[in-house]
Amino acid sequence: MDESLERCVKSLEENTEDVRDEARRALLSICRNVLRSPDNYRSRELRLDDEVVVEKLLPAIGALECLFDVGYVEDGERIFLPRNASLLKLQSLSRLLCTAKESSPIIDDIDKSSTVQKTFFNRIVGHFHDVLYYEDPNLQEKAKRIVPVVQLEIATMTKIRDLQKSFKLENAEATSSQFEAELIAKDLFLIELLRWFKYEFFEWINNPKCTTCSTECTYENVIQSTNYPNCSRIELYRCQKCNIVVEFPRYTHPEPLLTLRRGRCGEWANVFTLLCRSLGYDARFICDETDHVWTEIWSASNKRWIHVDPCENTIDKPLMYEKGWHKKLTYIIAYSRDEVQDVTWRYTRDQETVMKRRRICTEQSLIHLLQMLTHQRQNSVGYSNTRREYVVKRKLLELVDMLYIPNLQKNSDEEVYEGRTSGSLIWRLARGEITQTDTEKSYIWDISKYGETFELRYNIIKDLYYVMRKNGTILKEKSGWLEGMNAMEGGVFRKVENDWKMVYLARSQQAKRGSVKWTFEIPNSKLCLETLTLKAKSDVFQNAIVSWKIEAIFDDNKAVTISVPNCNNFHTEEVRKAVRINIVVMLSGGQGQHAWQHAQLFRQSLDNIEEPSMIISIQLKDCSV
Repeated sequence: MDESLERCVKSLEENTEDVRDEARRALLSICRNVLRSPDNYRSRELRLDDEVVVEKLLPAIGALECLFDVGYVEDGERIFLPRNASLLKLQSLSRLLCTAKESSPIIDDIDKSSTVQKTFFNRIVGHFHDVLYYEDPNLQEKAKRIVPVVQLEIATMTKIRDLQKSFKLENAEATSSQFEAELIAKDLFLIELLRWFKYEFFEWINNPKCTTCSTECTYENVIQSTNYPNCSRIELYRCQKCNIVVEFPRYTHPEPLLTLRRGRCGEWANVFTLLCRSLGYDARFICDETDHVWTEIWSASNKRWIHVDPCENTIDKPLMYEKGWHKKLTYIIAYSRDEVQDVTWRYTRDQETVMKRRRICTEQSLIHLLQMLTHQRQNSVGYSNTRREYVVKRKLLELVDMLYIPNLQKNSDEEVYEGRTSGSLIWRLARGEITQTDTEKSYIWDISKYGETFELRYNIIKDLYYVMRKNGTILKEKSGWLEGMNAMEGGVFRKVENDWKMVYLARSQQAKRGSVKWTFEIPNSKLCLETLTLKAKSDVFQNAIVSWKIEAIFDDNKAVTISVPNCNNFHTEEVRKAVRINIVVMLSGGQGQHAWQHAQLFRQSLDNIEEPSMIISIQLKDCSV
């Protein structure tokens, strides 16, 4: 019997009894339908928004894994069993489900000689070998020539000057050494590099477009590449209009990707890690065995490894996958030129549950393998004693950091983690890496500490808020649209259309309406509000509506609602003497199954990087005068 399939079926036991039984019945029904009518293509297909998938399979740990293990594949909108797939594993799954007993959720350790363990260990050895690609001086030079270093350095220095001005205003006597300034500059440059990579250099591919008519193609099959190991496989897609087949090679070597500049998370992390190494960062490739990859950078200023996800334009949010994407983590392994290390504990706050899922091998055998590979690398020809001593000290700092993290749960519990943004919405929902629950961030902007003029700008391309002075100086910067809003309903999310090169906020597919609220307050009683000006971008299609309103709350708890007929350049004095302002935007209407997409807030071209998507200007005056 296939051990990987047995593990998938046994993992169903991790669910509650009702969830487990619903998933078993659904899986058995799928198996029987296909085996009863193997030539009926409809019996082999399940749409990801189908009730069976959404209500019975997605909520159950291990359910979709069972289908993928027997040969099902997904193409962004559905999962299906290809015509050329063998039915033997499907028969095995049916037998396992029929004979499964209500047993303990604890799965026995798999024997050290098992096929699953060997595959896992071989994968670790392969990744550890592949990261040496990043150390090729010629490849590093080729990669470095691609990066607009001067442009990014200018952006970095501009940010440093803005930060210094702000810092001096608050800490007139504080100083920092030149060495510290250089370390901080390197960290800030990384932020600019990440933005450039995400929005200007690399492209996310769900399904490739037809080379003839530019229509998005449909997944058909996958074949092994003759260019292994540089290219692991080739996905085949068919254009439904032209009937031609389009190939999508999945490269594991980063060099061809410097030219192609497209792919999914594997390609993104592969190239970004190479670029970081070419620019002198200590970078390593991070592989999550539950199917995602990213990068970590050693920050000399912070003396720790920093999580960097190029697909998401996210830095230093290691709990994003567990809390935001709801991933059931097992093994997260870090690969660098110096060492290979298990870093799972940086990315979880639920060590006990994660340990229950780590059943591929014993912990001792995994530690032994990682130590052996690291020892071999650090004792190879040309590896210096100085470097080895440095890496050992750095590793000790990291181990202490990961041991301490479980004791810091309270410090991070208040942070809100967003679901995945890369990939199609349906694909992310199917993987359980985004939810459609409402989010209440409850952030309130204190507008009294910036003088008599407060100006907030939001840029949806960079996904950044800026508090600005009249002269253009940035006083405050906040990353992530969710981080600056007070409340949200209707599963509003940031949608990036790489094919149309547009980005906007939209409500979730199931929501009839969605809303976002920003809140501004004046706790300083010496100041009072005079006027408010709003400028914002939006677009609507198919009778959809984007409507704005302003709620002004006064000292006596009196509240006034002000309608906004046109958000292109709205100005009002009705907010005079208010102490709190809510700006609310509602997304509604539209037609058909894509109605959710017809009301688009902050719709803007990805090429229009610098133009603000929203400007809120509030004028105050000194009430004591």
